[in-house]
Amino acid sequence: MTSTHPRVGEQRPGGRAARVRTAVLQATAELLMEVGYDQFTVDEVAARADVHKTTVYRRWPTKAQLITDAVRTHSAENVPIPDTGSVLGDLQALARSVVANIGSEGGSRRSRSIVAAAAHSEELTTSMHTFWAERLAVSIPIVERAIERGDLPADTDPNLIIETVIGPIWLRLLLTGEPITADLAERVAELVTAGARNSSDR
Repeated sequence: MTSTHPRVGEQRPGGRAARVRTAVLQATAELLMEVGYDQFTVDEVAARADVHKTTVYRRWPTKAQLITDAVRTHSAENVPIPDTGSVLGDLQALARSVVANIGSEGGSRRSRSIVAAAAHSEELTTSMHTFWAERLAVSIPIVERAIERGDLPADTDPNLIIETVIGPIWLRLLLTGEPITADLAERVAELVTAGARNSSDR
C-alpha cells in the first residue's frame, strides 16, 4: 500500500504551506550553489524565503533534512527521467541532464560541498544514501522499457546501468577535475549502451 503521509517538510499541494515550502526549497538550492554547505545557514534561507526561521525548523528540524529535501526537489525538476523511445536516447538524455545539473559553477559547488559535508555528518550521509536510492529507483524504468523492447538482454542489471552512466560524470567532478561536458554525456551513454547490448555474449 502506498503511504499518503508527506515527507519531512512536505505539505499537500495548494495554499500557503505549499507556497512556503516552494520558497524555502528554492532559497535553499540557490544558497547552496552560491556558498556551499559550510557557509549555508538557515537564517539566510529564511530571509530569502521571507519567512521566520522557526517556520523553517518546524517543517525541517535539521539542516540535513532541509538540504536533502531541496536536493531531491531540485533533481526531480532538473534531472527528469526521459522516455525517448530508445535506450540510447534515454541514457544520453539522462547523462546530459546530470552534466547540466552538476557541471555548472554553482552546481559543482553545491555537489562537492554536500559530498564533503557528508563525510562529517552521519545524518547527512544517511539522508543522501536515501536520496540516491530513490533516484536510482525512479531511473529503473529506462532499463526496464529497453528490456521489454528487446533492446537489452533480459538479465541486464538496471541499477548497474544507471550507475555506470552517471559514475564517470561524478568521477570528473569529485576526483579528476576534467571537463564535464555534453560530449562526455553522449560518449558515456553510447559506451554503456553498447556494452549492455553485448553482455549476453560474455
